Amino acid sequence: MARTRAARGDGDLLRDELLDAAEQLLNEAGDERAVTIRAIVDRVGVTPPSLYRHFDSKEELIRQAVARRFGALARAIGEGAGPPAAAGDAAGALRGGCLGYLDWAASEPGGYALLFSSRRETLLSPDGPSGTEAFDALAGGIAGCQQAGVARDGDPQRMAMLVWAGLHGLGSLIGARPTIAWPPREQLVDDLLTGLVGLPPRG
Repeated sequence: MARTRAARGDGDLLRDELLDAAEQLLNEAGDERAVTIRAIVDRVGVTPPSLYRHFDSKEELIRQAVARRFGALARAIGEGAGPPAAAGDAAGALRGGCLGYLDWAASEPGGYALLFSSRRETLLSPDGPSGTEAFDALAGGIAGCQQAGVARDGDPQRMAMLVWAGLHGLGSLIGARPTIAWPPREQLVDDLLTGLVGLPPRG
């Protein structure tokens, strides 16, 4: 059924609807090559010219939708880290953020696979934030644990790279091999942070 024409001033609403549809389709497919302009506009109930009034190309739309997926991952990390951080528990905040990462990867398998399905530019600088919110949260969490005296000394960004690699490996493997009797995610995160960052085991 055709979509009712948006009132003047509702262009931002349509733009958000197109991004929502692209995110949904990307999450379902887990592959941006499988998502077409036709599928996106059909889900919203508009025509391709309506899409091109807001996005120059499919590539621009996909890029912005993927950026929103990275934002969702960063929010999941923040939600996991938030309560212990508010209580002044640096180690708990780092564990909670890492668990939030794995929980999001498990709940959004298509969206998570999409984030790393193609090569993208990510710049990591030792002199400041990377511009990648999820990575910066991880490096900041490790630095906070060092300041609290519950993590070993070292470059927090370098440690964050290793922890990120471990989390990505776990998130990808658990999704790809769900029949393996994996230990609880809490235990996997604990083992990862004890080994790579030097956090004392829980309890």
